[in-house]
Amino acid sequence: MGQPGPRHVILLGFMGSGKTTVGRLIAERMGLPFVDTDRCVEELAGMTIPEIFDRAGEETFRSYETRALRHALDGPPSIIATGGGIVTREENWPLMTSRGVTVWLRVGFDTLRRRLADSKDRPLLSGDTTWERTRRLYLQREPLYRRAAAWVDGEQPAEVVADTVIKAVGSLPDARNDRVE
Repeated sequence: MGQPGPRHVILLGFMGSGKTTVGRLIAERMGLPFVDTDRCVEELAGMTIPEIFDRAGEETFRSYETRALRHALDGPPSIIATGGGIVTREENWPLMTSRGVTVWLRVGFDTLRRRLADSKDRPLLSGDTTWERTRRLYLQREPLYRRAAAWVDGEQPAEVVADTVIKAVGSLPDARNDRVE
């Protein structure tokens, strides 16, 4: 099984796709640091993500998210779990692709809905948000996730997904531009 070169592995996917869980497993198996950009955002802002959304709005959150991404990419090679909307800011793409390999954890909407059904800490699912609105958001972001260098089936158990990501990333000679499914 190949190993990625000295660059970051950046996990992309909709909320509930398993980026944090899988990212921790990959980091442990590869002996690399794990970075969760959502936790970095909270540290930078001094607030939880729901508080940022409530007090300052989504655009401010996205600005913090880009800062957190830059900070993570300035560190040593690591496994980075991103927020589901990081793909919506065009400025994030050259940062990610020049400094790491992007991997989309592909998970169908029905599976995501089951995983997110009891979630209380996701601002985009709060208030009067309906599943139809969430589905539209998912469909809007899907073409952006497709820009990732590697696509991995995220519907499998986390351990299997982690192994598949490691294998996929290791098989890319220069994972910045080639896509593997």
